Amino acid sequence: MIDDLIYFSSEAVTSKVLLNVGQEVIAVVEENKVSNGLKAIRVEAVSDKWEDDSKNHSPGLSDSSPRVLIGCVTSLRNGAGYISQTTYFSRESVCEGFEPCKGDWVEAEYWIRPGTWSSEAVSVKPLRYKRVDRVCVSSLCGRNGVIDDCIFFTLDSLKLPEGYVPRRHDLVSAVVVESSQSCYVWRALCLTPVHRRDFSAPEEAAGEACGALLQNKGDIEVTRMTNFGTMKEGGCKSMVICIENKGDVPQYLVCCKLAGWDKAKQFRFQMLDKTQRCSMVSLVSLPEEEKNFSDETINSLDSCRKTDTCQTLESSLGNSRAVSPDDCVCKGGSGEKEKCASRKQVTEPEPGRLIPPGGQTLVVIICEAKNSGRCKELLLLCFSNFIIGRFLEVTVVSEEESLIAVREPFSWKNSKSSQALASTKTTVVVTTQKRNSRRQLPSFLPQYPIPDRLKRCVEQKIDILTFQPLLAELLNMSNYKEKFSALLWLEEIHAETELKEYNVTGVTLRRNGDLLVLEVPGLAEGRPSLYAGDKLILKTQEYNGHIIEYIGYVMEIHEEDVTLKFNPEFEQAYNFEPMDVEFTYNRTTSRRCHFALEQAIHLGVKVLFPEEIILQSPQVMWDWNHAQDTQTDGPPTSKGRKAMRDQAQVGVEERQAGTVEASGLVGKTPKAREKEFFNLMLNENQKLAVRRILSGDCRPLPYVLFGPPGTGKTVTIIEAVLQVFYALPDSRTLVCAPSNSAADLVCLRLHKSQALRPGAMVRMNATCRFEETITEAIKPYCRDGEDVWRASRFRVVITTCSSAGLFYQIGLRVGHFTHVFVDEAGQASEPECLIPLGLVSDVTGQIVLAGDPMQLGPVIKSRLAMAYGLSVSMLERLMSRPAYMRDEDAFGACGAYNPLLVTKLVKNYRSHSVLLALPSRLFYHRELEVCADPTVVTSLLGWEKLPRKGFPLVFHGVRALIKNDGL
Repeated sequence: MIDDLIYFSSEAVTSKVLLNVGQEVIAVVEENKVSNGLKAIRVEAVSDKWEDDSKNHSPGLSDSSPRVLIGCVTSLRNGAGYISQTTYFSRESVCEGFEPCKGDWVEAEYWIRPGTWSSEAVSVKPLRYKRVDRVCVSSLCGRNGVIDDCIFFTLDSLKLPEGYVPRRHDLVSAVVVESSQSCYVWRALCLTPVHRRDFSAPEEAAGEACGALLQNKGDIEVTRMTNFGTMKEGGCKSMVICIENKGDVPQYLVCCKLAGWDKAKQFRFQMLDKTQRCSMVSLVSLPEEEKNFSDETINSLDSCRKTDTCQTLESSLGNSRAVSPDDCVCKGGSGEKEKCASRKQVTEPEPGRLIPPGGQTLVVIICEAKNSGRCKELLLLCFSNFIIGRFLEVTVVSEEESLIAVREPFSWKNSKSSQALASTKTTVVVTTQKRNSRRQLPSFLPQYPIPDRLKRCVEQKIDILTFQPLLAELLNMSNYKEKFSALLWLEEIHAETELKEYNVTGVTLRRNGDLLVLEVPGLAEGRPSLYAGDKLILKTQEYNGHIIEYIGYVMEIHEEDVTLKFNPEFEQAYNFEPMDVEFTYNRTTSRRCHFALEQAIHLGVKVLFPEEIILQSPQVMWDWNHAQDTQTDGPPTSKGRKAMRDQAQVGVEERQAGTVEASGLVGKTPKAREKEFFNLMLNENQKLAVRRILSGDCRPLPYVLFGPPGTGKTVTIIEAVLQVFYALPDSRTLVCAPSNSAADLVCLRLHKSQALRPGAMVRMNATCRFEETITEAIKPYCRDGEDVWRASRFRVVITTCSSAGLFYQIGLRVGHFTHVFVDEAGQASEPECLIPLGLVSDVTGQIVLAGDPMQLGPVIKSRLAMAYGLSVSMLERLMSRPAYMRDEDAFGACGAYNPLLVTKLVKNYRSHSVLLALPSRLFYHRELEVCADPTVVTSLLGWEKLPRKGFPLVFHGVRALIKNDGL
């Protein structure tokens, strides 16, 4: 179906391409005269991303070209399976050394089979992979296990050296691939031991011993139900345990005893003879040195000899002492005490008992509830050649706990309808229309409402420090969240107040089909600023003290006309009555900033307030004496890029020595490309920055690319992103900027580099962004960005700082991205900059902030928020810290900044020398160098409009007065 209205069959689709739900199509439709329904007689798919680029292919070639798919293996059978439930792949299509498993994320090239509408992959390889060295096997459960608490493996698909079976605490090296396995995002492909463990961990041995201890042995069966349930404090309850010999050989029960786990001694037992006469035995505890399974007890399990066992156990009992109080015989489960004869103190266990074939012995366990809480004890039944254990458990509740216990199961009840007020002042009518029908996402973002007290302080002009005294303090880790939260609320209060100025009264809406259109004067100039999805409130004129409010959402904006969606009944009944209009502030970005502040806590002092530099092992090994800077090397060819892609395939082989390695990842540290740079025009400072970013010596401390205007910050970021992509196959990079224009520029530059293969990059836009504002060249990259879940799996993701918050809404958290670049970081407020930073690992993540703290900072409208520091970007604040500050004495040979943390670009490729001289002297220590093309910057020196010939500068004064018309 097309638009839930037009029917079509597979025969109507041109080129027999496979259509997806939500895909745009062009259709020729005819009406069925019998059913009056619509049927498409021709359906043509709209060109989608890189898959149908007719500009780059000759006619007819695009239909036969392979397409790129990023997806998850959803099913497997005999080595073949399906990707994303739709694309089939065979064993032969999988790259060498890679054995797919359900949940693996892969990159595949696939074809559409003409006439069948089925897709089949011709090559499949892991989306991301890496090698990890000297990590520990954390846990094992059956045939599955975990390495380093974060890497899943299963013995069903794990490649191991011959004769090696992984055990807990083994030190191993592994090649891992990205895979969704429960709470783990990596799966081990192959494993080799670094250190074989020759001993069992004490806790593992104890666990295995416990499992063996609880099993029935020697044809002896012991009652397994030994849980007393819940008892009141002071109560008493008994339970009978039956020991039955179902074998043909008599078994000798040497003795019974308790392990002594329960210090309150709430359990005791008595053994009944054949005549059911009680011979009470008081609670017998193991001495302190034998608690929690003494060595003698554990070693005796299933293997000890009769004499050794008897000596060990009886000596333990002989050394035990316990005083039996006035015991009571209790009815099973009654919990009521009965009188019984007093008994003497027992210091030795009762002699053993022979259980003949078919015979049985009864042991009565008595529990006296003394201490509230859960209690667990171990009962040991010691036979000649083995021991059988049973856990005794009870939950004791006090009298106070029973008073607040649940009396009846919870069930939803309809609240009693309160009596209607005499006069209802306002009735709110909402629409069934979704706020954003284009992209439906769960929302894990709390509301973070503005405190009423803070609002009153602003409205009544009370000293703001009475609400939040922390605003007057210097920013530090302890007040970080509270201070920025208050500043964000101040900015919101100002935005709401400013928006109220645009509220209008007595306006009439006009119809556009089923929707209503509101004309908003000044909208084209951003007064007010509205986006698709924003909420508006229409109010009727007051009638008998009654006002009706209609909630609507912005669907489209065209110049000063706003198309709105309201409740369908209101849309039909509206008869051009005058209405009052209230605009509401969209708090989405602010809520994302608040949430990012909470996430930023994991970044800690080392990222937010860096003091000391701790060098890390480099991510990529560089040859710092590399001589490839000449033009003779030329740019990387398409064959060279293909070789890089082929090199990225994972190959695994087992060596005779028992080691397992992946081809392309044999070295402990990845090496830089043979051709060092994609862009051969980079200057020395730009190359230095790329090398530092790729090496990541000081990660996770942010690396600052300090770039005055026209010095090539974005060009350097493009090169760094490409280098990370190819040198680190386990990388996933998030590139952000404060504005759509800056993010689009990064996407466009990466597109023009032609260095990223199809399916590697995605541009994710805000839901409210209109398609007509997007450049044609990057539209193909935006289509995959509509699905946020899918976009999150691309290896290069480009978006704005605010839209990066969409990843929070689908549950992504710390460590999803390995590298985060923020371009024009000086124009973003610190909370806004934290949105993408909250998605990077605080241990191995690499943060790069590119910008110029000397240029205009973030746009902050609240004077209070500005005065207390919201207008200072994170880039500017970091540059004022000692580790990032200019120090000509220490780093005079390195541009006056620590080269491990800061690279300053000084070659200007944009401006004429006379235009560059003043800012260079005022802001950049006279370090800017004129490198612009002389033919370009001097081309207008003779223009007749210049006030001074040879000086390319025109001051154009504007005198104006802003007035708001009353409506």
